[in-house]
Amino acid sequence: MRIISGKELAEWLDIKTSVEIVEQFYRDYREGMYTAPPRLVSAVGEKDAVWLNMPAYSLHHNSYIVKLINEYRQNPVRHGLETASGVVLFFDLETGRLRGMVDSVQLTALRTGGIGGVGAKYMARDDAETVGVIGSGRIAWTQVAALRAVRDIKSLKVYSPTPQNRVKLAARAREELGIDSRAVETARQAVEDVDIVLTATNSSEPVLDGRWLGEGVHVNSLGVLPTRRELDLESFRRAGVIAADLKEAVLREAGDLMAAVNAGLVKPDNVLELHEIVKKGPVERDRKTVTLLKSVGFAALDLFFTAAVFTKAEKDDVGRVFEV
Repeated sequence: MRIISGKELAEWLDIKTSVEIVEQFYRDYREGMYTAPPRLVSAVGEKDAVWLNMPAYSLHHNSYIVKLINEYRQNPVRHGLETASGVVLFFDLETGRLRGMVDSVQLTALRTGGIGGVGAKYMARDDAETVGVIGSGRIAWTQVAALRAVRDIKSLKVYSPTPQNRVKLAARAREELGIDSRAVETARQAVEDVDIVLTATNSSEPVLDGRWLGEGVHVNSLGVLPTRRELDLESFRRAGVIAADLKEAVLREAGDLMAAVNAGLVKPDNVLELHEIVKKGPVERDRKTVTLLKSVGFAALDLFFTAAVFTKAEKDDVGRVFEV
């Protein structure tokens, strides 16, 4: 069994490769290739925590995974720990033997960055070069890095409620990505007059007002629970093209899109599948069309990404091998 820590994964697997893995998944994806029940979400109110359990298997890839990830929102204050932790268990479907274990937080961040990068590659304007991000955590970082891998991003504005966090993300983008970056004091300042908007928060109330969006903007929004709403109804009303990383999952689990559907602003039949866009090529759009990708992540992509990681790790001899 090969074990790959979050630190090892972060230092070894770059975001460009992550985008390529996700793009290959969408090129190859066909219904019936994966079996994955709806994720099991267990809220532990007494601990201000939530656990997600996501199994999946694929005969095509001869693999079975169980992804466990949790979020303890009081960890940073009470224990000095990160909010999220977890693992992905990777099994050989032929024998049932455990082949590997990898940190699920870093893997999810890279996979999610890959989704955002693919979304922007196929939905944002070719000349997009300015970005505004709401959020400053691990997912916000991989989203920004993925955009830099698919577009010639020249400037970035960062908003987060915690001043030191937004300053830190802006500084990292300057130093590691060579982007002219600055922290701003409001979400509105972050998203006005930019070509691409990223929202990467765990907010239960909208952080983006659709009235702030300019013409021709592309929006990447990440949200994983029905109780979370990053985008307001106006954001969906403004969008001329809406896509989902997997429509079935997004319509069931993205609280803000669910609200827009219930309000009659979005018809489920009009929500595009990202895998269909990738197969056909970039969406048809003019310079005024607002495009929007809503992503919640899903176990089939986790399986494909995990399998690719372990195949590459075995080749590069990354991680540690143990007998169990």
